Amino acid sequence: MKRQLDLGSDSTSAMSRRAGQAPGKTAFVLSGGSSLGAIQVGMIQALMEAGIRPDFLIGTSVGAINATWLAAQPDPEGARRLAEIWCGLRRQDVFPFSPWAGARGLLGRTNHVISNAGLRSILEKNLTVDRLEHTAVPVHVIATDLKSARAVMISSGPAIPALLASSAIPGVFPPVTIGRRVLVDGGVADHRSIAAALELGATRVFVLPTGYPWVSNQPTNALGMALHALARFVEVRLEAEVHAYRDSAEVLVLPTVDTVPVSPADFSRTPELIRLAYKSSRRYLAATASRPPALLPTKAGKSRLAALRQVALPRMAAAPAA
Repeated sequence: MKRQLDLGSDSTSAMSRRAGQAPGKTAFVLSGGSSLGAIQVGMIQALMEAGIRPDFLIGTSVGAINATWLAAQPDPEGARRLAEIWCGLRRQDVFPFSPWAGARGLLGRTNHVISNAGLRSILEKNLTVDRLEHTAVPVHVIATDLKSARAVMISSGPAIPALLASSAIPGVFPPVTIGRRVLVDGGVADHRSIAAALELGATRVFVLPTGYPWVSNQPTNALGMALHALARFVEVRLEAEVHAYRDSAEVLVLPTVDTVPVSPADFSRTPELIRLAYKSSRRYLAATASRPPALLPTKAGKSRLAALRQVALPRMAAAPAA
């Protein structure tokens, strides 16, 4: 977005002071949602302008793509550039539907109906790092092992195969083979992104969801229905996880945009989603700056953290896709 809004020096300095005082690590957790990932861009802009920086990021699906970009350049300029990229995207760029490819998928000749070549091209053109471990701050990408149905966390290796795997919506995009694993969208598994952040030492977690802006606008095609169902599934589980771990760390959920009826397959209103998410996040962060830091974890939260250490997500390094 070309137009930038001034957050205000008082709010910015207050949030910056609080960020400096926060013990432990600060994590950003970004969920999936296809085109609704634009909402996260507005949130990122507000966070960067408020002087809040992550010690590490965890992302799933489109959230993994946004997280990796931000991890490479975690500052206002990185947020501005990410918004520019998003505003240039069209549905056909990401979901280049071909009747021939769709027919092959429906007839069982392939395991998907849309090639991931369009998404790969976007990543190759815009990503500024080749490997996940080369980002300025650590980033962890969540995908799902298709055989075991378990979530795996990819923290190193080539970035593009990891992001394609995390974004491989089953039946829509092809699975991605990394090493000996066949991986699909991280939203399919019980991925526990907030739990993973706590396992990695976070005491303050900013959650960047995509919400339900499509709830009053039902999908009219198969692609829209598939994206709608997965996004709804991810958001419901994220809400449950926020509730489960709210006494284990300071969990701050940025407000989503629910006034614009946009489906996860619609890229036509990206600038509006970014602008609205930025404004609502700006207000939220200003209000949060005036609150004292939470005294966490509680006794129950400490018990839950101890239990988490017994069920940590399996981790792997990305290798070139087979």
